[in-house]
Amino acid sequence: MHRICASLLVLSLSSLTAVQAAEIDVRPVDSGSTLIVIEGDFEHDDVDVFRTKVATLSTPRVTVAFKSDGGSLVAGIRIGTLIREKKFATVIPDGGSCASACALAWLGGARRFMGEGATVGFHAAYVLKSYGPVESSSGNAILGAYLNQLGLSEDAILYLTKTAPTSIQWMSLPDANEHGISAAALSPQQSTTGSSVAVTPSDYRDGTPERRATDFVRALIAHWSKPSAEAMPALEGLYAEKVVYRGAATPRQAVLRSKSRLADRWAERVYIIRPGSVSTTCAKAGTTCRVKGVISYRYHEPTTSNRARGIVNFEYRVGLAGEAPQVIAETMSPYEQPATMATRLEKAKKDLQQLLGKVSKLVQ
Repeated sequence: MHRICASLLVLSLSSLTAVQAAEIDVRPVDSGSTLIVIEGDFEHDDVDVFRTKVATLSTPRVTVAFKSDGGSLVAGIRIGTLIREKKFATVIPDGGSCASACALAWLGGARRFMGEGATVGFHAAYVLKSYGPVESSSGNAILGAYLNQLGLSEDAILYLTKTAPTSIQWMSLPDANEHGISAAALSPQQSTTGSSVAVTPSDYRDGTPERRATDFVRALIAHWSKPSAEAMPALEGLYAEKVVYRGAATPRQAVLRSKSRLADRWAERVYIIRPGSVSTTCAKAGTTCRVKGVISYRYHEPTTSNRARGIVNFEYRVGLAGEAPQVIAETMSPYEQPATMATRLEKAKKDLQQLLGKVSKLVQ
């Protein structure tokens, strides 16, 4: 066991540089339940912090909520093991993201939940060489042993570890169910973000113009989160020959070249539509629709360890006159905070209260 633990210390799933430890906050919930919030990158020292904070929590009426891009493999596995031993539930809140080491900890939940628009991502274990990350067979063996202890099938283990360390496998609820990984929706409606279903224009011929345009844009954004080799070939059929791109009339091929440059710079891209931000209005004839909303994005380039994240407003004009929907205009603009600091704190408080309310229902 000590030899295995020593090996784990040199393995990581997502963090290539030193990062600050995660914040671990324990909060009481109505009816005697408890919510533990873990936010930020996992560090090895977080294991002892987590163990200490949950030591007196012997009741299964505890839920652990995650928001993290990953971190130390050993921290993810050990925290996941503690969660399973305590029979805690795990949840990724609405619009949240839990990847790599965080995803392993989330798997430890006796019951697992995903909020609307939440994403959970996996890839193989690796060791970091001078020239970049290299998949580790011994690390994958340790990872597989942990997943086996959780009761996952061989099919599920292969699914969770098959993706190279330079990429990531984003798992949706349907994906989880398909591979026998027990998970449930935190809220009734599910987001299409992170779905493994490819964008096919012919899928959006039915329904009202508003519904067709909205579903098309949601699927387009979800598809753009896929690996470049999968995402780029499908884009050509989704854009009109002429597109108003960034405010100027632009040929389709120029738009695609711009997308290709972004894909070359950032191998991993994740876009999450903020819940409740999407609005759609259509012309009276129903031939064009304007779809607006707000996206949170995260970029990662494994070969350089560069990362970027932010929030932008998006606006698409979708043409519906042809056989299948197409983008005829696309604009991204900086997101401006619409509220003062006091208002944002009040909103954060309400969001937390909503999460606490959902968790309280889950553990009853």
